Amino acid sequence: MRTTGSALVFAAALVLAHPAEAQVAIDLKVGYGLPMGDVLTFGGSDFFGPMNDIWSGEIPVEVAGRYRFSPSFSAGIYFQYDPAMIAPRLCASGMTCSGYDMRAGVEAVYGFLPDRFLNPWVSVGTGWEWTNLHVTDNILTNTVNFSGWEYFNVQAGLDFQLSKTFAIGPYVGYFGGSYTSLSADISGTTESGTIASEFRAFHGWIQFGAKGTVNL
Repeated sequence: MRTTGSALVFAAALVLAHPAEAQVAIDLKVGYGLPMGDVLTFGGSDFFGPMNDIWSGEIPVEVAGRYRFSPSFSAGIYFQYDPAMIAPRLCASGMTCSGYDMRAGVEAVYGFLPDRFLNPWVSVGTGWEWTNLHVTDNILTNTVNFSGWEYFNVQAGLDFQLSKTFAIGPYVGYFGGSYTSLSADISGTTESGTIASEFRAFHGWIQFGAKGTVNL
């Protein structure tokens, strides 16, 4: 009888136990970004001046994977690819222009009200950035590639938790860093290498858009 009673208690505990919290979260973000700061500290070329002289905006698409260490705190990795629009100053009528901004890194995320329908959150991350632009006027082709450490990205948002599995909501973020490497083919002249420290400048992107999260 004791064995039967113990088995019944154990079975009841299994039935009444709360489901385990999801340990892995997958985020997808889509938005719009605006450039700030300077590419380099000197403007000796059309491609090396203020960021907004070169870019008019970007469309960030990001996927991230996070491990949840507690209901509020999680950390993981992210990858973002941003098709970018060349500013009219560089891309005049009759020219073909394209570009992108790309970044990858690590981040930590904190949700303030993980058990509520409205869950405000903040994140802090760091990683590496690659930027490319390509401009041709059917005679000359100019291609420039920059890369460098993105010191930080700070983001904040509000999740509408539609279920334990899915949430969606707005976000805003700021990404800041400096380019440290350059490769370019400008009017037939090719150059590449490390950018000297005295020519490095701080630049950033302000992003805003929507984030969807799936809890696995």
